[in-house]
Amino acid sequence: MNIQDYGFDPRCRPENIQGIPARITAVHRGLFEIVCDKGCGLAHLKQGSYRTSEADYPTVGDFVMVDWAGDGESRIRETLPRSTFFARRDPSSSGHGEQAIAANFDYVFIMQALDRDFNERRLERYLTLAWQSGAAPVVVLTKADCVGDASTHVQIAESIAFGVDVCAISVKTGSGLGALDRYLEPGKTIVLLGSSGVGKSSLANALSEDELMATGEIRESDGRGRHTTSHRQLMLLENGAMLIDTPGMRELGMWNADEGLSQGFADVESYFGQCRFSDCRHDGEPGCAIAEAIRDGSLAPERWESYLKLKIETRLADDKEGFLRDKRQWEKNLSKLVRQMKQADRTAPKTGRPPVRIDRAPAQIEHGMSDSRNAPNAERVSRDRPDYRTQACTESFTCAVCGSVVVPEHAGSDHRNHCPHCLSSLHVDNRPGDRASLCKGVMEPIGVWVRKNGEWALIHRCSSCGKIVSNRIAADDNSVLLMSIATKPLANPPFPLWDMGAATASG
Repeated sequence: MNIQDYGFDPRCRPENIQGIPARITAVHRGLFEIVCDKGCGLAHLKQGSYRTSEADYPTVGDFVMVDWAGDGESRIRETLPRSTFFARRDPSSSGHGEQAIAANFDYVFIMQALDRDFNERRLERYLTLAWQSGAAPVVVLTKADCVGDASTHVQIAESIAFGVDVCAISVKTGSGLGALDRYLEPGKTIVLLGSSGVGKSSLANALSEDELMATGEIRESDGRGRHTTSHRQLMLLENGAMLIDTPGMRELGMWNADEGLSQGFADVESYFGQCRFSDCRHDGEPGCAIAEAIRDGSLAPERWESYLKLKIETRLADDKEGFLRDKRQWEKNLSKLVRQMKQADRTAPKTGRPPVRIDRAPAQIEHGMSDSRNAPNAERVSRDRPDYRTQACTESFTCAVCGSVVVPEHAGSDHRNHCPHCLSSLHVDNRPGDRASLCKGVMEPIGVWVRKNGEWALIHRCSSCGKIVSNRIAADDNSVLLMSIATKPLANPPFPLWDMGAATASG
């Protein structure tokens, strides 16, 4: 057995270091499987060697120096410098720590299944961390036999994964597997990443042409599989390439991923520096290049929203104290505004002064941190305000068009979508309730239509970007103005009314 077959370069061995080089092939709760020139075996950490925070705790794929013990447990003395490293926020640390996934690999196969697992937002997360690792990401779309035509999914993935190869494969039929051959070179290491049930172990078995890894059935109810891979494991294929199989990840939190974010979202950051103001916060300021790109369709609003969320998670990892400091300051400002609003509510009937509207949270808090409890993207809206996609909006505000005080009561529903006096609104949503739009233009009522159940709904058009949306009317809406909008086409017909009789008679 030769450690160089497992990718070790003798030139990387530091001088004057004790022990022999080995590579970690699996990790089991404090016990490590290793391979070296002496053979394969188990090893544990040398007491005292990894007590400092600077020490790199070994993970699968690491090269380490060990005191070989033959049939017994060898001792790991030191972790050698890494060429690449994939990590995520440790789910068990409440966001305070890093969890090492794999090290010293050349490619990251980001795997998503085309039956039910394909998810654009999750793909963005994997790509960000893959770029951060220092290796080259490759998107592998598995179970292509489950869809009639995989080209649509490939195009969507390519639109997200700029400059990254996207391959659609089927282990069951063998379709597309040949496209992966150029990555499976002797001495190269590939790490397989993806959710449970996407087919990582099945792909490992197919590439090795042997049953190296156990595979499991997929539940019909949600398309998920059990964690058939219970630990991270490195395997040497017959052609000399190596695979690192990993358990499925239910949560993929950001951890120190600034560089990966810039590479994964190069399309978004290309607009930075093009705004009218050099200190633009991209939050509704005039001349914002991001807002203009979203208006003209050059940048998808979902793409911008994903960038903001991942940026905040990365900042939380890089500067937790700074993040919490800003959050505490915003909470203080919020408390002050609440007191002002209550005082204004008490004085409004006497003075006519409208209540103070509470502005929304700054972007770094509003867009929140990841949490695995919300499907499908493992993302959670900030605790500092309700998620209007699922909860009622109970805020009072002053209409930006007519200046009237608008309260949540008397709307007849849980959602207040527009001013009941002038029927105007603001363009604050990309999708109903997400509060993610950068436009902030006035939504003008331009028409009325009737739903199948007989309920009336207003048609709003943004005076800034032209977007058209439909909003159900409220119980306290201005009925005269509603009728005026509804009958406006009849008051201005496209043909002379006196010709109607003649047209009817001739018919």
